[in-house]
Amino acid sequence: MRKDSNSGFTLIELMVVVIIVGILAGLSVFSYRDFVKKNEINNQIRALYSDLIKLRLMAMRTNKTTFMELTSDNYIGYVDTNEDDILDAGIDAIVLQANKNPDVLFTPHGQFVHTISYNGGGYLSFNSRGFTNTPITVCIFSNVNPTYDCIKVSKTKINMGKIKNQSSGCNDANCETR
Repeated sequence: MRKDSNSGFTLIELMVVVIIVGILAGLSVFSYRDFVKKNEINNQIRALYSDLIKLRLMAMRTNKTTFMELTSDNYIGYVDTNEDDILDAGIDAIVLQANKNPDVLFTPHGQFVHTISYNGGGYLSFNSRGFTNTPITVCIFSNVNPTYDCIKVSKTKINMGKIKNQSSGCNDANCETR
């Protein structure tokens, strides 16, 4: 038996392997981007949920009304210092803020990466019993199907949920909680 001294890969075989590796790498980049976006949305919803719970507990613990003021990319939590049950942004103490402010009591979460939508006036309050008279639904619309992408705040509950229909608005009926 004669052994061929030129055994190895041909140029065509090598090109086919390089093309296959390139296609697989390209597909993984798109999957990775979706994975990152999905996790960012989940983390943002969980951070907002956590801060809503903190404000509710603070209202019950201090026996004072707390407030949250929402915008599309930020939120601020207040405690009612003059006990008039009205948000006075210049008077009431800031206790929680989404953007990094070292003067707040709670460790703040980073500023929103994804724009939020909400129904209601962008204002929420918890009384000293932990109830709210300003129910609100907060949503992050996307095409990546995260685990959680909405929060429903009712008089007695705060629940994370999933948006039923991405093309419908941000409202109580479109946020399905588990």
